[in-house]
Amino acid sequence: MEQSEAADELTRAAKAYRRTEKEHEEARQALKRAAVEALAAGVKQSEVVKTTGWTREYLRRLRKGG
Repeated sequence: MEQSEAADELTRAAKAYRRTEKEHEEARQALKRAAVEALAAGVKQSEVVKTTGWTREYLRRLRKGG
């Protein structure tokens, strides 16, 4: 790959990242809310850990509002 091609690819990748960054953060916040709601509804913490990939400690902080 030549330098100009590499620079063009870098620019395309940066634009794509910026385009999707907001949507990614919104999805993350929605997942946090859903996890807290699931725990409050009685879904086992181990199931929420398995589904989200987050640790038990992180879920405890979310539940406390952190």
